[in-house]
Amino acid sequence: MGIKTAEDRMQFFYRWFSLGLTSLMFLLSYDGLSWVRKLPVVAVLCVSAWMFLRMYRRCKHRPGLLLAAIGAEAALILLLTVATGGYESPFKLYALNPVLVAAGSLTLMFSWSLLFGYAAAFIGCCYAFYASSGESPSLDLNDSGNLLLVLVLAATFVRTVACYRSRSEEAEARTDETLEHIKSLYHIVETSSQHDFRNIGQVITDYVVKLTELDKALFWFAKKSGEPAPESRQTGWLPEQETFLFTELESREDEWRGQRDPLFRSLPGLGDFLLMPVRMSTRFVGLIGVRLDASEGLEGRRWYIQQLAFLAELSAIILERHELGVIENRLIITNEQNRIADEMHDSVSQSLFGIVYATHSLKQLWRKMSDSELEEQIGLIHESATNVAKELRITIYSLSSKKSGGPTWLGMVRSHLNSLSRLNNVEIQLQITGDDFSLPYPYHKALFRIISEATGNAIRHGAARSIQVELSLKPRWIRLSIVDNGKGFDTARLVSPSEDGAGGLGMKNMQYLAQSLGGDFQLSSGLNEGTRILITIPVGVAELKNA
Repeated sequence: MGIKTAEDRMQFFYRWFSLGLTSLMFLLSYDGLSWVRKLPVVAVLCVSAWMFLRMYRRCKHRPGLLLAAIGAEAALILLLTVATGGYESPFKLYALNPVLVAAGSLTLMFSWSLLFGYAAAFIGCCYAFYASSGESPSLDLNDSGNLLLVLVLAATFVRTVACYRSRSEEAEARTDETLEHIKSLYHIVETSSQHDFRNIGQVITDYVVKLTELDKALFWFAKKSGEPAPESRQTGWLPEQETFLFTELESREDEWRGQRDPLFRSLPGLGDFLLMPVRMSTRFVGLIGVRLDASEGLEGRRWYIQQLAFLAELSAIILERHELGVIENRLIITNEQNRIADEMHDSVSQSLFGIVYATHSLKQLWRKMSDSELEEQIGLIHESATNVAKELRITIYSLSSKKSGGPTWLGMVRSHLNSLSRLNNVEIQLQITGDDFSLPYPYHKALFRIISEATGNAIRHGAARSIQVELSLKPRWIRLSIVDNGKGFDTARLVSPSEDGAGGLGMKNMQYLAQSLGGDFQLSSGLNEGTRILITIPVGVAELKNA
């Protein structure tokens, strides 16, 4: 039987140590019983100890069965102790085994009930035994008190250790869950396109709800001079409440702009809020906030402040990087436009001017020219026009990675999937129909993000050995299908909180990306049935929606 945790090792050691010691004392005691009678008792006790250890391991997360197993062992130990001498039995402290298991794994009420119930039953049985034998029970009250004291001290110690262990496990699980949420959040905003960036407020509020486990969160954006700010978003409120909420926050904008520390505010008709200012290096952005429960204690509020402070800093970094990226893209476009204009002016423009001038001269003089001179002049004009066409073709090809032989988007997708296949020893089949040459950049970025997320999830979480990716690119529609043969999952977990707090963050990310381009996201899966993702996106709808 494998020993996995420190608790299991402790139970295993104490169980066999106490069994060996008490059995040795039982075999060496002078109570009139022969070894022939004692050895079967020890053998049965060893078998029962092995059986109960296995039962405790298997029933660790099933309180009802664990309670029944502990009660059964305590009853058997009570019978054994009374039958082998009562107060004089070497097995009277062997009852610590089920008491320790109960103190470490079950509720406080059951632990103490078992402890005092066992002690009362043991003292009662011994009292009845002594009374029927004509002996005075008062002589053994001291032994009874010592037994009860040992049981109480041991149970208290194990209970205290179990409480600290439980708190430590909860804190560790909460920290791990928080890190997973933050990594997923950073992943989606790091690869977001211009269109799904407009939903950054909704993404943040959804993650605030997941991190804090509260039911209402908000991201209010202050007005930005010169350009429209992202739209304020909320999670948990009804539409009519949302309007009232953001109107109330906007009416106090001057107060918010002067704040840098977390705020606790009560908004009339809305409740008590924790609000965290979001500031970039150059300006005030807005507020991230949650509505607090009235019963929330100080420790819980500190936890919320830590989460919102981190999200506020992350949001500020994301927004600043996005604005810098927009400026950089504009500069790149401006520089490229200037470069093309210079090339056109230095070569094509001059050649065209020469053709226009030669044509104008020919129009004025052709009647005075001989046939040979006319043919020569037309030949020169034709040669110049051919050279201009070649120069235009060279300029166009230098702007196209597809025609210049540089890396294409489809080539990068193939390269990524090939690397993923080799690194994880997974078969990934990619089928592409159509051409991505005229596809706008936001579609390239979102599709690459979805393909990367879906195939990565299939390998990491689904343990898939085969993945099929089909991408159809048409002038008006994009269709992406990703099917794997992994272990699948229950899709109901995406719409209802799960025990471990996971809510399908990767799937939510892909859904955000598809919807940001006006597309449709469909998911089908089941336990041991693999997963199928189907995404359809109309080309051009996102541009019209955000125009």
